[in-house]
Amino acid sequence: MNNVNQSLHPALNMTELKKIYGQVKIYDLLLQAVYFVRIENIFGLRVDAPWFDNESLCYLATDASLSLGSNESESFYAGAYQCGYLTQKSNDTTNVTFLETTEAHIGKSFLACRRLAFNKDGTVNEPKKYAFKLTVGFVHPKTNKETSLQKSWIVGVKECEAEASSSGRSEVVKQNVIFQKLRPLLFET
Repeated sequence: MNNVNQSLHPALNMTELKKIYGQVKIYDLLLQAVYFVRIENIFGLRVDAPWFDNESLCYLATDASLSLGSNESESFYAGAYQCGYLTQKSNDTTNVTFLETTEAHIGKSFLACRRLAFNKDGTVNEPKKYAFKLTVGFVHPKTNKETSLQKSWIVGVKECEAEASSSGRSEVVKQNVIFQKLRPLLFET
């Protein structure tokens, strides 16, 4: 038995390992598949975008990235040592993949929101005329309540694509929508 203890961790015996396991087990872990996506028309945009009118369309999200942001940095040399420092925070885009409906609700929503940003004469509107709120977060698997690991952004639509394939005869069409983060800190949670 002592050999087993030593092979697991040379400095800990079985009693100590059980204690550590008990301490770790008390934390509930989030499940990757238990998440939510919300798209909200917080500026009252006059647009026929089904994802604003039908909350259940967000349940068609098969994948969503919960981007917490990144930092930019610069480095310099001080003698033989390389030193670095942070220069700015960045938050560019976030992706959500949706299952497409037979009525093309996701594609229609993207196109409707895109039309809000650009005028026929080639000019671009100010963000309040095309921006909306996107929230992605996780749900506690036991309580079904939203967790604090969630993020909201003011976004606009940037890109949307679906793939057609002759080999995918029984595959559901998926629309990958890329949202441009316009104001990442306004709704920081």
